[in-house]
Amino acid sequence: MKKALFTAITFAVYTTIVCTSVTAQQKKDKSSDDDFYENEVDNPGVWSAVVRNDKAYIQFGGLHWSSGSTFPVSELGPLPVDKAGTFVVKRDPGTVTFNGTFKDNHGHGTYAFEANSDFTSYLAQEGFKDISEELMLHLFFTNINKEYFSYMKQNGYDGITMNQLKDLAYHDVNRKVIGGYLDLFKQEGYGKASLEKIVELRDHGVSPDFVAEMKKIGAKDITLNEAIELKDHGVSVEFVHELKEMGYPDISPEKATELVDHGVSVEFVKEFRNMGFKDISLDKAQELQDHGVTANYIKRLQDKGLVNLSLDQYIRLKDSGM
Repeated sequence: MKKALFTAITFAVYTTIVCTSVTAQQKKDKSSDDDFYENEVDNPGVWSAVVRNDKAYIQFGGLHWSSGSTFPVSELGPLPVDKAGTFVVKRDPGTVTFNGTFKDNHGHGTYAFEANSDFTSYLAQEGFKDISEELMLHLFFTNINKEYFSYMKQNGYDGITMNQLKDLAYHDVNRKVIGGYLDLFKQEGYGKASLEKIVELRDHGVSPDFVAEMKKIGAKDITLNEAIELKDHGVSVEFVHELKEMGYPDISPEKATELVDHGVSVEFVKEFRNMGFKDISLDKAQELQDHGVTANYIKRLQDKGLVNLSLDQYIRLKDSGM
């Protein structure tokens, strides 16, 4: 019994020593990894590209990040096709040298970025000091250059902060994008929106065209926040437009959002109208969807002889378990 107890204690001590040793080694390995990730830079990295028409979408990958950007093919110059080669893109923030090859409009390889010291000095004069290499690379992707800053100042956006600059760069709010939003604000009477609101619109996929089209098809007083909510709920311009063409002219942003949230599609409404329920309202279509009454369900009941019933009667039959 004493021998067994001694053996158990010895094993426990041994296990503790081994586990402590393993844990210490894991911490050492993790520390080494942390040092590696902390000291390793994201440059150089890898790239892959797809060319369509006159544009090339290039996905850039660093050690622990990735980002994509679209370039005019003309800006890339001659591309190395079917053999390894190099092409260079220069912008105010710096120069990217691509190494790799293209085949069938797809390319891949490695890249190296070199920041432009003159532009770095310009940014410092504008109040942006100690910019990381990663941010400089994203300024390159978004093509935020001296002309970009001049355009922003002309439109009342001077005194841009470092956080705002990061948001503009990381959300790819380039000159064309920012111009589209500013034109929208002027044309539609939104006034001067904050850079934070512009970035929020961009982040939620609310383009100037989306807002303009929504206003064109009837949502004349739509606010920017309502436009964001519509987009977040999956309400498309096509959805509202098709319902209006079917004879539902007064669809508010709130109603459009409600219909989508309840699963009422254009096809859902059309199926009931095709069955003869020409005067079905959108509220009734929503109620039918909520109760699980589909056009196919009504057809099955009609095949059993339950014809000439109202939609409310079909709802009651569904609720009763028939």
